[in-house]
Amino acid sequence: MSRTMGGIGGGGYPEVAIRATKSITDLDFHARSFINICIDHRVQAGYGSRTGVTRVTIPEPAASLPNPPSSMLRKNALLGSSLLAALALGACRDQVTSPSALSPTASSRSVAQSSTLGTLTASLPAGVRIADRFDHVAGNVINPGDYVCSDVTPVSTWINDKILTTLRVEPSRLFEAIDDLADQMPLYEAIFYQTPATTQYFGYTGEHTKAIGKAERQLKGFWDIPSADIQVVAMHGSMLVDTARTSAMYRSPYFTALPPAFASFYADTLRRTLVNSKTMTDGNYPYFTFNSVAIGGVPGLFADKIVMGDGIMAVYDDLGFGDVAPQAILAHEYGHQVQFAKNYGIGGTPAERTRFQELNADAMAAYFLTHSRGATLNQKRVEEFLQVFYDIGDCQFDDPGHHGTPNQRMSAARFGFQLADEAQKQGHILTADAFQAQFLAAYPTIIKPDAKLAAK
Repeated sequence: MSRTMGGIGGGGYPEVAIRATKSITDLDFHARSFINICIDHRVQAGYGSRTGVTRVTIPEPAASLPNPPSSMLRKNALLGSSLLAALALGACRDQVTSPSALSPTASSRSVAQSSTLGTLTASLPAGVRIADRFDHVAGNVINPGDYVCSDVTPVSTWINDKILTTLRVEPSRLFEAIDDLADQMPLYEAIFYQTPATTQYFGYTGEHTKAIGKAERQLKGFWDIPSADIQVVAMHGSMLVDTARTSAMYRSPYFTALPPAFASFYADTLRRTLVNSKTMTDGNYPYFTFNSVAIGGVPGLFADKIVMGDGIMAVYDDLGFGDVAPQAILAHEYGHQVQFAKNYGIGGTPAERTRFQELNADAMAAYFLTHSRGATLNQKRVEEFLQVFYDIGDCQFDDPGHHGTPNQRMSAARFGFQLADEAQKQGHILTADAFQAQFLAAYPTIIKPDAKLAAK
């Protein structure tokens, strides 16, 4: 039975943004609100239509590139569906729209300019198991008044600053990049085409490659699941300026399935947009890779994978947690792979199921990170990082991507710390099943309301 799960860094964003990305990892409420406001600004500039939203004035920069042809403006941001939103809904049935009667004989540009593409979409096979993405169609799972939660965090401030800078300096270029699926392509390429056989490095300049490689080996020896085929790969925004790779993605039947001439046109346009950008640094823009994802393999297409985004690691580097963040994020995603292998989960609403899976992965990560036979990291240092990690602000209680409040996530982590501390004395590693049995027993305490306690 296939399952879908939510993201690492907070789930449950309100239905206000261009798509439902995160993780894990994924952008938070505030970042999405900024993008949403700017979509409205984009509409005012004549790119689409929208009603019922607050309108703001954002100055347009002087154009340094020619306006894209109408065929490029084929993807209304409000209707764009992310990989994870589609998967979480269990649909993955978006139809790719492309010209049905086109024999490209002219140049890429002339053909593309003379044709109408409609809405580009991308999707994975139906039923794929994926963690760290979510949708927005559920009823209330808990009463928010019972829980302590805040949407303003160091992480949200950091990513919001990056996005706001771009929106002030060159909003049209950000919209152009999103129209060309810059925020989805790195993840799709990593899922379908990146493997350990391709060159892998982690972080913008490979600064986390050694730490992630070591943590991967430790995780595979720690949890008692088949692990040889689990792949850990990177997603880099820099691939967006490599026209060979982006053209291949536009042609890919697993992405947009465009004819070669169209694919070349969009690849060239996307590269020019990013190379000429003053803020998106040749594709190494955190919004495009602000996530990490665990995905169950599909025979003949791709193996079980964990995809680590540069953007999600960059924020924690800047916040001073580069020594523990990569290992902790990977450990959380590996917890989802344990769930896939063991078919762990509970019943209930989509939000309740996702919250359980995420808190469960949080506990597994904490157990591994501080275990004497795991990553052996300092518990105080890990807890300092997790406090920031969990405070991203998953306070959208009516979303099926709800990951648990920051306090619930920290409570799950402390459960893992305690088990690891007990193991120091006993000198052994719990099996996944034994760990799960203890987590299930502790779960009602982990998710109990905390607002009244905080008020005392």
